[in-house]
Amino acid sequence: MICRSTIRRFDGDEGPSFHTAVLPRDSSALRFFSWVTLNKSTGRYAGKNRAPAVTLAWIPAERIADESPAPAEVDAALADPDQIPLVVQAARRVPVAYRSDAGAGFPTVNIKGQAMALAVRVGRILPGTHGQLTFGWRIG
Repeated sequence: MICRSTIRRFDGDEGPSFHTAVLPRDSSALRFFSWVTLNKSTGRYAGKNRAPAVTLAWIPAERIADESPAPAEVDAALADPDQIPLVVQAARRVPVAYRSDAGAGFPTVNIKGQAMALAVRVGRILPGTHGQLTFGWRIG
């Protein structure tokens, strides 16, 4: 099995929210996803009280033009009834997380024969924190 990683970084000093998308064109499944939030001043994991909100969902690919969508595009796609949520994590709860497929892969879902994209919204990011989201994909 061949895997590839996609990484997205967010920074609370650049704004309180971060929106992105991943178009898994040559991937057959999402094997894992994770995020980490760090305090910039110490380089250590942020405490629960500094954790952002994280939302990940499969959305119809035609809702997103590319992997750098406008925040309004991501918010509209996440409000669409055709979205399939993977994670909806409230703020101030989980600064570090990892979820694996346990060997079965989260399939790169198709709805009505249409390709899907992974929409990501990180909200309520506090100044002085930054972090990273990592996605591991099965190729082929």
